[in-house]
Amino acid sequence: MKIKLYIFILMLCYSFSNAQQQTLFTNITLHQYLYNPAYAGSSKGMQFNMGYRNQWTGFEGAPVTYMASGYGTFKKRPNMAAGGLIINDKSGLLSRTSFYGTYSYHVKINKKVNLGFGVGVGAVQYNVKIYNAKTYDKDDEFLKNNILNANAFDANAGLYLYSKNFFMGLSSQQLTKGKIYWQNTIGRLTPHLYGFMGYNFVLDKKKKEWVLQPSMLIRYNNPAPYQLEFNLKCIYKEMFWVGGGYRIGASASAMFGATISKQFTVGYSYDYATTALQKYSSGSHEIILTYTKSAKKIKTVGDKIQDADEEELNNIDNSIKTNLKNKKNEEKK
Repeated sequence: MKIKLYIFILMLCYSFSNAQQQTLFTNITLHQYLYNPAYAGSSKGMQFNMGYRNQWTGFEGAPVTYMASGYGTFKKRPNMAAGGLIINDKSGLLSRTSFYGTYSYHVKINKKVNLGFGVGVGAVQYNVKIYNAKTYDKDDEFLKNNILNANAFDANAGLYLYSKNFFMGLSSQQLTKGKIYWQNTIGRLTPHLYGFMGYNFVLDKKKKEWVLQPSMLIRYNNPAPYQLEFNLKCIYKEMFWVGGGYRIGASASAMFGATISKQFTVGYSYDYATTALQKYSSGSHEIILTYTKSAKKIKTVGDKIQDADEEELNNIDNSIKTNLKNKKNEEKK
């Protein structure tokens, strides 16, 4: 019995050490920071996020993910940002918790385009709860109060190129290839590469209320093949949106969301498996909550001079209007 259980645990650990190890989320445009530390600081101010994903509902022990993150720009250095991210994945007996601290720096390429650089450092912890294993021999002493633990140092980095309507990110996670020491075996964190890009097409040029946002994500980790994901969102007044996506060889998705008071945003997505999994799973559910606090614009010397000039022109204009009005009143008399 012990030998069979050991074999099962080793296979489980090996599969998670060599296959897809990173969290899978569908609402990527809503939380790009999840995959790219350089995204923090692309908008001035602070943002806090919470997320939950229940994948392959209907399967016992299917993956469940919890996520929380926050980041913000420095008051005196608005081109810099710092943040933190923590993710917990549970799948059967295995639990994976990762946490990172990040730093990003943004520079202007020209008047419209900016480039961000980001790095993150942290750690990954794996836990295997052996005592939860369902076996025929419930009195086996090996199953009582036993948890396998493994830890590894981790780091990630990314680039983020963006303008008012265009964004493109390139990032890599698990750069350290950290070793995961289990009982009688050694696993390893495998590097994951992400490429993400999108564009905002304004459909009505006058009011600018309707925006169509296509985006594409490429993810790759050796030895797994690369995976392409396409999404399309229709946004109204930057407040409501609906959309859909397709993850090649895996699933199709539907999503919608809303922004309330320009600060609170909620997004929901539903994934439907396009593989044989659809016979056994009722789909995947995901929800993300976001709170955004925009930074107050710090006026430069040039801005203050421009404001003073505009105020002076307004005073002159008001003075002329007053004189003309008084002159007309005198003529009527």
